[in-house]
Amino acid sequence: MNANVVPLKVDNMNLADAMGFSAAATASSKATSDLYRISTAVIQEVEGKKVVDSPVFKLRQGDEEFLARSLDVRFFAERQRWQKWDSISNSFLRTVMSTNLNMDLKDVLGGFNLGRPTGYIKDFKALPADQQDLIRSVSRVKVLMGMARVNGAFIEGGDDVDTFDGIEVPFVYDVKNRESMQAIDGTIAKLINKRLSPVENLITLTGAGRSMPSGTKFAVVESDLGETVGFADGDNDVLQNFLSYIENSNQYILNKWEENNVERISAEDSAIVGSIVDVQDFE
Repeated sequence: MNANVVPLKVDNMNLADAMGFSAAATASSKATSDLYRISTAVIQEVEGKKVVDSPVFKLRQGDEEFLARSLDVRFFAERQRWQKWDSISNSFLRTVMSTNLNMDLKDVLGGFNLGRPTGYIKDFKALPADQQDLIRSVSRVKVLMGMARVNGAFIEGGDDVDTFDGIEVPFVYDVKNRESMQAIDGTIAKLINKRLSPVENLITLTGAGRSMPSGTKFAVVESDLGETVGFADGDNDVLQNFLSYIENSNQYILNKWEENNVERISAEDSAIVGSIVDVQDFE
């Protein structure tokens, strides 16, 4: 560790709270406009005379997409949110990001938690079928933000690229399946137990293939401790950039909530709605 590098600091906020990593949970600065969106996938490759399924990471930035078999990452921030797929708009509906899902989180529809009940559901099977379906449609997402060293990057077709050689790049990674979350949480817990932050120690992420009962292939993440690298020049700026990204992303959701929240309907609109109701009742 460089003795001249000042450890991370956030004004007027506990550092663990700002990052989203708590003890209970078990290079240069880059602007968030340069963020790579990371996801996992299973691709088919030819090995000898066989076609095999290979779990990989996809890194997207604008129109560019790269593939990699492993990443060495430093996590700067973690948040969680609820989201569901909307087939009409062909996009995801989301809540604000938070360090805790056990609360009412405003969503783009003008409600909370995309209609999902808050907190632990004791007897899921006792709920009405339509409410069970709604809950199943809303997924928990863990949003991880950090800097990544990309190992063995290549593009579709198999050609290697040197885009990431010798550098770290900023990323946002939406983790959606429980096995991947548990793997990453377990590694972070090991660091916290050692009184190390996920910024000063590398975590190696690799992909592993899984199959659904239907035969559909998907990838999960396996996570292991890497080397301790300490804090780097510019890490404070990186953290501040990610906190700004969280704030801006949440503000977009809050603006949508304001637009769509029925309780904030204007007095004039309320009168119109009331007259419509009266006419319908009269008829």
